[in-house]
Amino acid sequence: MALEAAKKGLLIVLVGPSGVGKSTIARRLAEWMHLQYIVSATTRPKNDKDNLGKVYDHIDQPSFFKKLENGEFLEYAAVFDEYYGTPKHPTLDYLAKGEDVLLEIDVQGAMQVRFQYPDALMIFIMPPDEASLLQRLRERGRDSDEAIEKRFRGAKREIWMAKGSRVFDDMVINDSVDRAVEEISRLIRHKKSPGGI
Repeated sequence: MALEAAKKGLLIVLVGPSGVGKSTIARRLAEWMHLQYIVSATTRPKNDKDNLGKVYDHIDQPSFFKKLENGEFLEYAAVFDEYYGTPKHPTLDYLAKGEDVLLEIDVQGAMQVRFQYPDALMIFIMPPDEASLLQRLRERGRDSDEAIEKRFRGAKREIWMAKGSRVFDDMVINDSVDRAVEEISRLIRHKKSPGGI
C-alpha cells in the first residue's frame, strides 16, 4: 500500500484572478516540468480571442449539467454566469499512473479540491498590485469596459478570500513570469521531496 502511495502523482492547482497571468504561467510550467495540463470544460461560448488565453472544452449547458449529474467533474464553479468544471478523468487516471497533474481553476473550485484532495499543492497567483491587474485586464482586449470592471471587482474579492482562507499552501506574486514559474517549480520540487510541505 505504501508503494502505491509513493507512486501516485502530485495534483498541482494554480488559482488567481482574471488577468493575473495564470494561463501563461501554467503553459510554461506544464512544458518545463512535463506536467499533465487538464483542460477545463465550460459553458461559455467560444470567441475568436480564446486562442490568446486559456484553452477550454466548450460545451452547452445541458451537456455540462449531465456530466455534473453523472459525477464526471473533479470540481466545478459558476463564474460570471457561466459554468466551468475539471473533468475527473483523465485527471485521476494520470495521478494513478504516477504522473503530476496541473489544474488552472478558480477559488470556488480550489476549495472543493482542497476538501477532496488534502495532499494537493495549492498555489494562489497574486498580481504585483491592483493597478497592474486592472491594466492587464484592459490590455487583454477581450472584454467591454463594464466586463473589465466586473472582473476587477471579482478579482479583488478572490484575493481577499484567498488571503483569509487556509486553502492555499503558498502565494506567488506574478511580477515576472520567469520568476513566478521558477518559484512555483521550486514549491513543486519541495512538495515532492521526502517530508515536503
